[in-house]
Amino acid sequence: MIKKIAINPDWFYHRIQLEKLDDILNTGAILSRRKQGYQKMNHTTWNGLDYISLAKREESVWNSSYRRFISSSYAFILAGISVNNTKYIEDYNYELWCKLSRLFPSKRFSPYEDEYQVKDEISLDAVIGIKIPDKEKDFSSVEFYKEKDCAIDIVLNMIGSNLESVPFIDINEELQIDRCDIKKYMKNR
Repeated sequence: MIKKIAINPDWFYHRIQLEKLDDILNTGAILSRRKQGYQKMNHTTWNGLDYISLAKREESVWNSSYRRFISSSYAFILAGISVNNTKYIEDYNYELWCKLSRLFPSKRFSPYEDEYQVKDEISLDAVIGIKIPDKEKDFSSVEFYKEKDCAIDIVLNMIGSNLESVPFIDINEELQIDRCDIKKYMKNR
């Protein structure tokens, strides 16, 4: 079934990376890097070892993590979770902001205006939908093929019987698509 829905502006989005999807499904949670066993950060990990990055879809935001990471990807849609707001910073001095984050652990910083963070883990019970890649992409995803169906067969195969009651959602068209209809929808849109 495909039906029209209202997109809630309070939903949060976490990009699905195919290489991590099996681990997320097996643990039943999205985990921070430390909880995944990582002990070192690189210069792209503004959320550090202990936080998980989320985005909100906010049209008025110029420097947007949603447009950069979420729009062209599949993403978990999350609701009913407690998040930490980040302080937007324009100064891209990574080392300084990492030191400040360690000195003040409850203060979170981001080079994106619409980033939020959650400490340690997010249960898959908070997933209310799976966002499909936008038809019109701001950025091209390195993870999904340029094929029209956006690798839906791969995603469906990986998800398997997990998250069976979770629908797919086309954010731009404001549509909820049941799992049995998503493959046809993706190929025909």
